[in-house]
Amino acid sequence: MKYSVFAIVLALLVSACHTNQEKKATVKPQTLEASNETKKSEYPYANVNLYDRFKNELVLDTLKYDREGQYSPMYIGKIKDSIKLIYKTSKLEYGTDYEHSSVFPNVSDISIFIDTTRTIGFPKLMSESYKKFEHRTNKKSYPVFIKNRSTKNLQIGIGDILYMNTEAKDSTGNWREIESNYMYFCGTGLRRLQLKPNEIAVTALRQNYGRYKTKFRIRFGGTQHKIYSNEIDGYLDFEL
Repeated sequence: MKYSVFAIVLALLVSACHTNQEKKATVKPQTLEASNETKKSEYPYANVNLYDRFKNELVLDTLKYDREGQYSPMYIGKIKDSIKLIYKTSKLEYGTDYEHSSVFPNVSDISIFIDTTRTIGFPKLMSESYKKFEHRTNKKSYPVFIKNRSTKNLQIGIGDILYMNTEAKDSTGNWREIESNYMYFCGTGLRRLQLKPNEIAVTALRQNYGRYKTKFRIRFGGTQHKIYSNEIDGYLDFEL
């Protein structure tokens, strides 16, 4: 009888051990962090840390058709390991062309890159530019990097606005402008925004809620020299 009980207990122990080994063999390792790091390493500005001093919650925006576009620089200067984002462009201490020596870029002069691996806030809205204090608009945004690849000082904007706009693909595969250009009522006294050789500017592209998935890109320039960013996936709340 003792030997029978011992045999039963031993059999149960062996069975439990075998089951645990099977469970351990089927457990998949968590690779979320490693996967994110791998993706970041494929991006040209992955090693540039972007930070700010604000803590307000960020939410997705809802893009209304023909929304007024706004690409305001949050940094202009040399590439650094850490860059503090400024959400009120008039507070930028660098990037003004006082001597009016900058020129409009040719197609090969600048590169534009939308970084979809991280989220930042959106600059202070132009409709609130009269307000003295800096604040971060609570719209989730992707950082956009503009780099001067030429040997010239380039004019990239005027006042608080860069010469950029957003385009999206419609249902037939054609690119369409989905924002109207921001227009100043008066251009007198507005400063020129310049980008010196090998320097970068950082701005933001809002992330939108929507039911329709499509491709987005940023266009720099007007009718003569159009310069385009990389294409990214995004959403619209209306069908083009």
